[in-house]
Amino acid sequence: MAFSEAYNELKSQLGLDIAQLLLESGDVGVWLWNVQTGETIFNDKWADIIGYSLCELEPVSIDTWLTFAHPEDLVKSEQLLNEHFEGESARYVCEARMKHKRGHWVKVLDKGQVQTWDKNGNPEWMVGIHIDITEQWQKEREIEFLHQELKKFTDNLPGFVYQYVIDNKDEAFFPFATSKVFDIYGCSPKDIESSADRVMQAIHQDDLERIVRSIEHSRAKLTDWCEVFRVNHPKKGQIWISAKSSPIARADGSVEWNGYSEDVTEEVKSNERIKLLTAVFSTTSRGILITTAESVIVDVNPAFEQITGFKKHEVIGKKPSILSAKKQPDEFYQQMWTELLDKGCWQGEVWNKRKSGEVFPEQLSIDALYDENGLVSHYIGAFDDISSAVEKRQLLNELVNQDPLTKLLNRRGLDIQLRAFSQRTPAEHNQFALIYLDLDNFKLVNDTYGHEQGDNLLLDISQQLRLQMRDKDVLSRIGGDEFVIVLPSLTKASLCQDIALRCQQAVKKVAQDYETVQPVSASFGIAMYPLHGHSAKELLAIADKQMYEMKLALKVSPLG
Repeated sequence: MAFSEAYNELKSQLGLDIAQLLLESGDVGVWLWNVQTGETIFNDKWADIIGYSLCELEPVSIDTWLTFAHPEDLVKSEQLLNEHFEGESARYVCEARMKHKRGHWVKVLDKGQVQTWDKNGNPEWMVGIHIDITEQWQKEREIEFLHQELKKFTDNLPGFVYQYVIDNKDEAFFPFATSKVFDIYGCSPKDIESSADRVMQAIHQDDLERIVRSIEHSRAKLTDWCEVFRVNHPKKGQIWISAKSSPIARADGSVEWNGYSEDVTEEVKSNERIKLLTAVFSTTSRGILITTAESVIVDVNPAFEQITGFKKHEVIGKKPSILSAKKQPDEFYQQMWTELLDKGCWQGEVWNKRKSGEVFPEQLSIDALYDENGLVSHYIGAFDDISSAVEKRQLLNELVNQDPLTKLLNRRGLDIQLRAFSQRTPAEHNQFALIYLDLDNFKLVNDTYGHEQGDNLLLDISQQLRLQMRDKDVLSRIGGDEFVIVLPSLTKASLCQDIALRCQQAVKKVAQDYETVQPVSASFGIAMYPLHGHSAKELLAIADKQMYEMKLALKVSPLG
């Protein structure tokens, strides 16, 4: 057998006769290929895989491979070869089909690696093998066929068939899921194949903790898992799901469940017992009461007792009006009942009272339950104590009272801040200072330049005053040309005086751009809490008095 000079060089470099090695490797098909010239060597097994003897194929070249390989697989083979040539992979590995002498396709695992490169860094001689994996391929096809038949069967079931796994790293996923998973969780089998997150995220927040806990119990005890719970479906909205599965412990420490889930929303709606049991979950933090169609209380949950202070036996047989604080007019309840009877549900804020007589606000939702004839059989009321939220909302409503021009606190907002500072505990160092700043001759700006320019000056002054203050200091505008600065935890009069003087100079500097008959300036007064007073009115009066005295002093001064 004669070979090229390049082959003889390769043989010399490796120190062995590669052709002889190829011919003697009888267990696998072996090939040697010169990428640049197309020169190719095969052993007998390579030809035998496709039903030929080697002599039947001679003369052989790279075209021999191209002739027998499946056209679709040649595209993939070329791509993988190029990746190997470019150094993106350590070796070339490809599964490909080859045409057998008898006309059918066999499948081979084609593996190879470049052995020599020319001086320009281009691949030269490459050595590889073919392994016949037809039997494995056929088994995989049989398995895939059975899988498709199983999928066809399970997809025609009304519910969702699945296999759920938690591995030994606590990662959860669904290796098998039928297409009906979309009807249950609103996602595809592919979405949950490697992670169960989409399913867990779809479970109603009020049920999630219970479901996770029950799965962990089934995993630890290897007991059947059976649950009814809510799911937030992206298309259907809130639906009810019944799920059942059996766990199997695997040798590697993971646990798999094989089970079935179905949508039981209609059953839940029509089954009073399930609805009632669901409504009074002992774990919910919401207070729940159940009444007859005539509004007579028949059951309450522990949270109801905790929030209201009433024990169950004290309210059974009575009407919910026992809780009313009577803070809302009769028209409010008439409208509530009109909406409830019309729509079957109502929600809103109501004021009720505890057993102690304490009045509190609650967020209440009421749902009607219907019997098989479409008539109301029960009402379910669920509520939360929102006292804290209402207090915060009321405080926020007060704090948003701003001066519309400068967006600083107005007089009402200032009063709230002063009240808050004065009510702090001694441990919070409840001492502070107040600077009352009044602009002199500001009216001349409006008269000279117009109110728009006057507003611009006020905005500039507000910005400059803020620059003289700390982040925690409070700046407010309580009148047309009056500003008040509150300095928390500042107790030294000398420091307050320095800040006030800086503010005075800041006003003077800004006002230089607005020439008037008399220049705009600022007068100020200082009050200290609690030295000069305990209320906003007292402190402002002291500071205002000092500020007025400064104004008078400036007016009588020869320099004024």
